[in-house]
Amino acid sequence: MDERTRRLVWASVFSALASEPRLQIVELLSQGTVQCQEIQSRLQLSQPAISYHLSKLEQAGVLQKERHGTRNCYRLQKGVSALVRWMTQEGKETWITP
Repeated sequence: MDERTRRLVWASVFSALASEPRLQIVELLSQGTVQCQEIQSRLQLSQPAISYHLSKLEQAGVLQKERHGTRNCYRLQKGVSALVRWMTQEGKETWITP
């Protein structure tokens, strides 16, 4: 992958993360694989809203969908997982807070 393509991929990832509900989903998934119903109950959003946000994150390559029986489960992609870990642990000292 050339540099321009790599930048476009990361721009897509950051664009998908630029939403509070999607950031909440990513924070939840940073703890491991989570069923769709658990995401919905934790965020207290409608099922269509959850599906919309999960779709945006999946299209950007942020997460991966897995089937466990009849249930859809989601987990973060490895590169994104490392970024989230950095942002929530090591990077929290460096972020500008309002």
